[in-house]
Amino acid sequence: MKILAPLGSADEVEMLAENGAEEFYCGITPLEWINKYSSGVWINRRNPFAGLPSFKELTRAVASSHGYGIPVFLTLNAPYYVEEQYPMLVDLVTHCKNDIGIDAFIVSDIGLMKAIKHHCPDAAIHVSSLAAPINTGSIALYKELQVERIVLSRSVQLQEMPALKKEAGDIEIEVFILNDGCVYEESFCMTTHSAGAFCSQAQWDFELFSADGNRKIRDTEKVKLHEQIRDYREFVWFVNDCGCQIAQDGLPLGPCGLCAIWKLHEIGVDSLKIVGREGAPYRKLASVQLVKAMVDQVRAKLGEPEAAQEARRLRNQPQFCESGLMCYYR
Repeated sequence: MKILAPLGSADEVEMLAENGAEEFYCGITPLEWINKYSSGVWINRRNPFAGLPSFKELTRAVASSHGYGIPVFLTLNAPYYVEEQYPMLVDLVTHCKNDIGIDAFIVSDIGLMKAIKHHCPDAAIHVSSLAAPINTGSIALYKELQVERIVLSRSVQLQEMPALKKEAGDIEIEVFILNDGCVYEESFCMTTHSAGAFCSQAQWDFELFSADGNRKIRDTEKVKLHEQIRDYREFVWFVNDCGCQIAQDGLPLGPCGLCAIWKLHEIGVDSLKIVGREGAPYRKLASVQLVKAMVDQVRAKLGEPEAAQEARRLRNQPQFCESGLMCYYR
C-alpha cells in the first residue's frame, strides 16, 4: 500500500519524497492546448494553474522523482473529450511516455483510453475516479481495456471494496485518503469548475412549498425542512474542507480516511491518494506526513482498534470525527 502525493512543482519532489511520498501525480496544460481551446477548456480535472507550467518543468520533476525511485503519473482526466481533441492528446501521451518518462496516465474518457492503447500500447493507464468505477460491472469493463490501475470513486465504501478488489484481480486499486470531497457523485459531473465549484455553495435563498405547490404548509413540515437544509449545509461545509480552513496545529481539514487505513490494507488496496495538486506546498507536506504516520503504524502490525484510536489522535479533531461528516469511509 503506497502513498500517492500531488505534485505542483519540481521543487516539491525532494520535500515530499523525504517525508514519505511513494508515488506522485501531476498535470500539465501545454500552450498548444490553450491556444487552440482556451484556458477555459481544461485538459484535466484541475485548472491549468494547478499543473506544471511546461514540459521542461515536467521533465525536471520526473527526473528528480525517478532519482528517488518514485513513479510519476500524469492526469488526463477531464470528464470527456471530443474526437477532434484525441490526436493532440495522443501526441501528448507519446511524448510524455517516450521522451519524458511518465510512468502512467490517469484517464477518465473511455475513447481516449482506447486511442492510447492503439497508438501508444506501452503507455500504462490508470482509470480515473471520474470514469465511474463504482461496481463490479465497471471494473470488468476496464479490465477488458487492459488498464493497470483503477481509482475507485469517493462514494465507494469499505464494505463494497472486497468484491471490487476480487473482480479487479491483478489490476491495482487506488482510493482517496485525504483532502477535498465532492458534494455529489463526481463520476457523473460534467462541469470543470472553471466557473467555480457552484455545486458546493449552499447559501441560497429558498421558499417552501407543499407537494401540490401550495405555500401554506404545516409548521411541523417547515421545521423538518429547515432541519434538513441546516444538515445539508453542515455536510457541504465539511466537504468544502471545513470552510477551507486548516486546524490550529497546522494540519489540513476536510474529508479524511485515516482511521480506515487498517481496513484498506486488509482489503488489499494498493495506493492511498492525497488530493490537492493546486494546494500550497505546506498543505501537501502536512498531508503526506499525516498519512505516512498512519501507514507506518499499520505496516508495523498495529491492531485495528489501536489503529483507529491512533488515527483520531493524529487527526486531533474529536468533534469532527464524532460527527462522521468529515469521513470518506463512514
